[in-house]
Amino acid sequence: MGGVQLLTVISTAFSRPQTATEIVRGIASGLKIAFRLNGATTNFLDFRQDVISETTLRTEFMNLFNIRCPPSLNNQQAAPSIVYINEFEISSPYDETFIITDMAFCGRRALTNSNEYLVNGNTLNAEYMCFAYKITTRNPIFMNFQVQIDEDPPVIEHILLTLRNDSRWHYKCINLRDMLEEYSTMYMIADLFLISRVYLDYYVPSSVMIDTVTLRDSLPIGYEEDNMIMSTDQSSTGLCRFPFFYNGQNHSSCILDEDDMPICGLTPNTKFYCQNSSIEGVRRLFPKYQLLDNSFHIAHSTMNHTIDIFFRYTACMSPSLIEVLPPTVGQAISITNASKPVDGQYSIMFNGQLYYPIPAKITESNLANLLQSFSDFGFVDVARTGECAQYSYTIQWLANGEQPLISIANSSEVKPIDAPMTVLSIRHGSTISVFYNLPNDLLRTYHTTPQVEVLVGGFPSYCSNENNNCGFQWSIDHTPTIISVEQNGIMVTIHGTGFSTELEANIILIGKNGSCDVLSVNTTLIICTIVNAPSGRQVLQLNIADKGLAASNESFIVDVPLLITSFDPTGGDAGGGYQLTIFGSGFSSNALITLGEHFCENLTVVNFTSIKCTVPPSSSMSLIRVTVTAIDGLNLATASGQFTYNSTNTPTIYAIDPTFVTILGGLLNISGTGFGSDNVSVFIDTISARVLDSSNNYILVNLSTQPPGLYSIMVRTSMGFARPLFHIEYRFYVQEVSPQVGSAYGGTDLYVQGAGFENGTRIQLRDRSNRLFPCNIVLIQSNQIHCQTASTARQVTITSNGIHPTFGFGYAWFPSRETVQQGTVVTWYWSSAELRSPVYYKIQQVANAYSTELAPNGFDSGSATSSGSFSYQFDTMGTFYYWAPNIDPSSGYSMRGVIDVVALEPEVMTVETILDKFTGKCQQAFLETRSHFHSLAQTCAFPFTFASVNYTACTSVNDTQLWCSPTSIYTGQRLYCSPTGMLIVRVEDEQNISLYRNVVTMV
Repeated sequence: MGGVQLLTVISTAFSRPQTATEIVRGIASGLKIAFRLNGATTNFLDFRQDVISETTLRTEFMNLFNIRCPPSLNNQQAAPSIVYINEFEISSPYDETFIITDMAFCGRRALTNSNEYLVNGNTLNAEYMCFAYKITTRNPIFMNFQVQIDEDPPVIEHILLTLRNDSRWHYKCINLRDMLEEYSTMYMIADLFLISRVYLDYYVPSSVMIDTVTLRDSLPIGYEEDNMIMSTDQSSTGLCRFPFFYNGQNHSSCILDEDDMPICGLTPNTKFYCQNSSIEGVRRLFPKYQLLDNSFHIAHSTMNHTIDIFFRYTACMSPSLIEVLPPTVGQAISITNASKPVDGQYSIMFNGQLYYPIPAKITESNLANLLQSFSDFGFVDVARTGECAQYSYTIQWLANGEQPLISIANSSEVKPIDAPMTVLSIRHGSTISVFYNLPNDLLRTYHTTPQVEVLVGGFPSYCSNENNNCGFQWSIDHTPTIISVEQNGIMVTIHGTGFSTELEANIILIGKNGSCDVLSVNTTLIICTIVNAPSGRQVLQLNIADKGLAASNESFIVDVPLLITSFDPTGGDAGGGYQLTIFGSGFSSNALITLGEHFCENLTVVNFTSIKCTVPPSSSMSLIRVTVTAIDGLNLATASGQFTYNSTNTPTIYAIDPTFVTILGGLLNISGTGFGSDNVSVFIDTISARVLDSSNNYILVNLSTQPPGLYSIMVRTSMGFARPLFHIEYRFYVQEVSPQVGSAYGGTDLYVQGAGFENGTRIQLRDRSNRLFPCNIVLIQSNQIHCQTASTARQVTITSNGIHPTFGFGYAWFPSRETVQQGTVVTWYWSSAELRSPVYYKIQQVANAYSTELAPNGFDSGSATSSGSFSYQFDTMGTFYYWAPNIDPSSGYSMRGVIDVVALEPEVMTVETILDKFTGKCQQAFLETRSHFHSLAQTCAFPFTFASVNYTACTSVNDTQLWCSPTSIYTGQRLYCSPTGMLIVRVEDEQNISLYRNVVTMV
């Protein structure tokens, strides 16, 4: 063979590797030839004496890309003690992601299908079973051994093995007799036993990998147990520390560095030479480059003495030129160079949305994760074929039905330049479910007339009539018609056809809620009188029982008059305060009653024919008669008689003190004359007040809690009600909120100006989704509250309750993609309590939709748990990717999700001032970190009535500022005016709510 490559000696006898010294260089005989590629050399082959086939050459060259183990592990010629061997070597498709150190212990492949046999058909006795394994699951590992003792029939033994599950390759030998005797005492008396089959238990996950299985009579040379590896792999400098970190990975045994020298770690960032190594360490030789299996082709021409070889590295690298050894007997030339690898990125258009970037050489699993991170794609399955110079991706949607075709939007960044890219539709999906609801008529017998169907929860009910007939028909001949309508006062005459001869069967509707009482009827004529209907022009409709609504060629309008026919009582004391009932017709819910110039208070419209209200007091000092008038929109009616006020011996109120209180009430002094010494009652509107003390000229009462507003004071004595009418105002309103700038993250000093504030008043902010945020009270004064705002950050919840089309419930985040504003707190909740077996979740931020590397300084929930939660506040705009890694160890599936953080938008907030059960409100809007206020303009209603006095301009009566009412009758809602008459603030009271509106913009 001539000159050979010099040996490197690694031994415990030396502190560093020793290179052998060449004494005499050999001379090649030229009889045998070997080939060398990237430092790896084939066996020498005799092309003259032996028949060298293409299969032999293929085996030799393929061995250059295998993991070569010590011969005693898997070479029966070197280790005759081996009686059975299984290396699981199979060919594979193109796959540039193939990493041989992960996929094999020796050779290129390992067992990855737990349903296959480790040993099958062995017929020889053996003392040991040796194998390499890599386990990533926490599940226990059981193996089934088919054992035959002496001449007995074979039995299956189900045995638990103690193996390391650290996701690294390990090599283990089992003393079969010791294992079986420990499992069952019957093996202690066996002379011979035969292991004919070995296979993994059915429940062992497919992620378990097995390689280099042998049955043998003695242990491999240099074999050591697991607990001896760390003492075997050592340096002369000192004790190696395991595991140690090198090139981004942890290692538990010696490894080869870039110069193919064995190293271990003694201290951080320091590597040392290994003098001795275990089988799991550096006693295996690894290929320098990875080969695409199916790319290797070889043709041998014995006539021309040529060998043509074609192969491709996984990274599309151009292979080094093959060397012929010795070089004097042959030469190698390169015929073609390797194609350049695809690289770069491109953009796609899908469902009207542009998505970028898509890496050109992305793996199938990464592309699936990337597409699933987009909002419109849903769940997909991606398969990739080809190699680094040309890829083909097949995308199958697992959900969402029919999908539009993907198009390439821009491929200018793909390399090589002008690389062609095409998209084809292989098979169209459908949004139509194979299982659909049957139409209801398919569950019924045939009929010639339409049938009535009743569905209960979407399911048709059974028709129990004869012949299953629940028919219904309609006909124009059966439809009543109205030809004309005549009105004379409240009497209405209707002409038409198809009327019922029964009075109660003819229902006449006036407007939406009114009616006309039928007096007489035949099939063509109806006479009725309008009694219960609102006043004004109203539409008339006719509904006939058992027939339905009557048809007509036009809409018929009747004019309902507003009338007062009588009232009771016809007179009373001048102090008022007692109930008056008005009878008539045409009264709607908007009707008002006046006695002279004063409105009747506490008005209740009982129905269209009667109204009840409280008689206002009269200021006249003598007997007086006033007109009773009903006002309903533009309609007005006056009673024929007048109401009489009797002023004889009427008690008189001179003054009240105070004129306003907070909504919690308090003490009220009433001074006047004629109250008497007993039987005195005081009413605030209709609510009785507690009288603490009274005399002929003085009354002291305790006011109860009331909503904000203006309330009449009614004093009832044995001589009747006192006059004139006084009002007490319950004040609780907001005039101004400042400052006009505030932070959405809280901490703003907010000042609320107004009236009626007391200890116990609370301030809170409410957004449009009714979320509440406290404003912490600093100081409360009667006209001002100082508080400090809390953060208004939104809360978003994501759960593990999503449904994956393949794995099912609990294997997808819900929602999987969420858009939030800056400052939002996202909380993830997970639980596997409802799943068949526990699933362990955790949240970790990763760089992109398919990355497995954690983002630097990214969020991380910590250790995986079967149930729990994790919260994180997103303050920075951008797209954040996260995953729950390896929740299904058998498949390696990881749950992924996306959070899109957008700029904080203006948010209308309502500042609520709460005292007891009453609330005052102020609307504001927040955006990012600062807020800007401006008031919303309102309109004064001139003239308006306050305390029975009409005002045509802003007034300061009963207040310290100019104000007006936005309604014609003051109800406790005030608009404050500037000296020029400009409206500056709005305070209103609607059903116990005082409301002040501002818009706050946060920037």
